[in-house]
Order: sequence, then structure tokens, then C-alpha cells
Amino acid sequence: MGETIRIGINTRTFTVDEPGGAVQAPTQLVHALSARADTEIVLFGHPSVKQQFPNLPLDSTGYVVDSQLYGVAWERAILPRRASLSGVDVLLAPNGNGPLHETPYPTVVWLHETGAIQGRSAGLHRLYRQTTVPRVVSVADIVTTNAEFSKTEIVESLPVESGDVRVMHNGLSKPYLDAAQTGATVETPQSVQGDQQSMGANSPVTAETRHAGSNIRETDLPEQYVLFVGSINPRKNIGGLIEAFAQLKRDTTLPHELVMAGPSPKRIFQQIDVDAADERDAALTSVGFVSDAELRTLYENAACFAFPSLYEGFGIPPLEAMAMGTPVVTSNTTALPEVCGDAAMLVDPHDISAIREGIETVLTDDELSDTLTNRGRVQAQQYTWDKAADQMMEIAREVTETESPA
Repeated sequence: MGETIRIGINTRTFTVDEPGGAVQAPTQLVHALSARADTEIVLFGHPSVKQQFPNLPLDSTGYVVDSQLYGVAWERAILPRRASLSGVDVLLAPNGNGPLHETPYPTVVWLHETGAIQGRSAGLHRLYRQTTVPRVVSVADIVTTNAEFSKTEIVESLPVESGDVRVMHNGLSKPYLDAAQTGATVETPQSVQGDQQSMGANSPVTAETRHAGSNIRETDLPEQYVLFVGSINPRKNIGGLIEAFAQLKRDTTLPHELVMAGPSPKRIFQQIDVDAADERDAALTSVGFVSDAELRTLYENAACFAFPSLYEGFGIPPLEAMAMGTPVVTSNTTALPEVCGDAAMLVDPHDISAIREGIETVLTDDELSDTLTNRGRVQAQQYTWDKAADQMMEIAREVTETESPA
């Protein structure tokens, strides 16, 4: 197991109201690391982080305002010194939020993707990331990221050598892994080739079963639905999905409706450009931000999970859907083919007709649906936070041994 390593973790982003994947991932990693016998974890962040990790030491010195804007100043001016005084062996900085200067301890910067640096973000956030991230990675000892795709982008767009970037895959939380293991079966060999194949709907469920263990009211959801989970962000391609689903509803008699979890109902049409006819025809239901238990219920009872994102540095939602036994239609670009393998139907996210056809085939071919469901459960089990913690500890040992005097 080796000697105990004291790992400091910047938790500044852990206090956002509706955490996305880039926040949920390091939160899960903290849980996995803290459960090990060879780690000693110390957190740095706002006092409210204690609610998530009541049994871990938290240094909140100087973090007097629960504000992300104040937190940015805090992590630049105060955090590096606090980490030094706390005697950390290594500092882990998720979301690319590491020190701007060299520190007396090694730093590992976790950069999920380079979307904002390449202009795929709002103005102020994009400017901040383009200004700070290149400097952060240049002084880091190691940069970690979630996929080989993201590693390639990081090396191509930032001042870091390939040998200093490590791939550390995200994982799934225990309830998803338990579901994948419970439902996994041995598949019959069968080729699955994107647009050229089709897959079918899940078996119907009763309304009572559909909402078991969830606070979502029975009347909130249609009886049969296709699910999307994600944030309001142009790269998520929500407008393209709505347009494709509207085409599907106009061209077929399929009863399914489109359900979205994550974005609030009002924000969907305030922040994306959607044709009024598509909005009407897509038969859209938005349930907003939901609890973990509610989300699993949504996944489990969807006929299909549609995730035609234009850009992903990893892509947790498709794996979550797979774990819950739901066939997936997702993009054939960025990190998604790497993460999903042959367990999903891959379509061109820039082609509305391809998205529409992919969803339709999911809802009309039972044999292929079963194949992808079985493959998805197996695929999902490859991604665990215990594996990620193993990889993180290998990196921590590497940088601490490098820093140790001869």
C-alpha cells in the first residue's frame, strides 16, 4: 500500500447550487480517496463544504463569503499559502483551478476538457479560463484529464508536454454500479454499427413502478419518453435534439415524448434558439434539477437516452443511462466514442436527420435494444471511482517521490 500521503484538495467549486459533472466528479473522487488507508485528506474551501464531508478536516481560513467570485480570489491569494502551512504532500486542483505560480509542494491539476479555452463558453468565463489555465498547467507537476481525446486537446492547445498529462477516467457512483451489476447479462454476439443498425424500446412500465422512490409526481412524466440529462450549454446541442425529436413526432405515430432533466423549464427556451413549431411538436417535459434518486428513476424508465452533444471531455450521463439498463443514442465525436465503445448507437450530432433516425431505431427494434442494454451494463462497470483513486494515488506517489530529496 505504501506510506500515507497527505493530499490537499481545492474544493472551491463544490458549493455551486446545481453541480454539473465537472463538480460531481471530484466530489466522488474525494469520497473514494478518503476511504483508503494510504491517504490523509485535507480540504480547502468554504465552511459549507463540511456538510458534504463532515468527517474530513477542512481549512476555510480567509473564505469569508460564499461566492464563486470571491472564491476565485481566495484560491489565488490564500489557498496556496494555506496548503503550505497545512503540510500537504501534494495539492489536487480540480477543474483547472490550480496555483498561478510554483509552490513548495507538487500540484496535480485536473482539467476535464479545453472547451472554454477553445471558445466554447460565455464571454467572461471564456476570458478567465483562457487567461489562467495556460499559466496553471505550465506550473503544475502533472495534469490529469478524463479521456485520451481530452489529453490530445490539452497537449495541442496548452503549454504542457504529453508525458506530463495522465488520463484518469471518471467513475460511476455506487448506486449506478450496483444497478449495472444486478442487471448485467451475457450478450449474444451481434454487430452494432451506428446509423446502420436499430434498437428498440424498453418494456412498458406502470406509472406506479415508474415513480417508485422518486419525488417526481406521477403527472410530471409521460408514460413513454426519451430522456436527455444535461445543462443549458450550446455544446449540449439541446436545440438540435428538440428539432430532431419534433421531426420524429411529425413523421411517425410513436407515442413517446421528450423529457429533459437538468435545465429549468423556463431557461430552456430563454437561452436556446428553438423554432416555435419544433417547441410545440417535440412534446417536451422539463423536470429541472432533480435528486440522485429521482435521476436514477428517470434513467431506468426511459425508452431511450438521447445525448447528441457537440463536445464532451468525457460524458457521464450516457454511462449512467447504460448502468440503469437504458439504451443510448449519443454522438460519434469528441470523447463519447472512446467512453461508450460499442455499447451505444453513435450518430452525427451536426445532422438533425441522423439524430432523429437514431432515436427512431432505438424505439423500434427490440432485439438490438436488448443487445445494447446488455453491452451498456458491462461497459458501465468499467468506470469506478476506486479505479480513479488508484490512478490518483499512483500520480501522487510519482510527484512526491520526484520532489523528495535524493
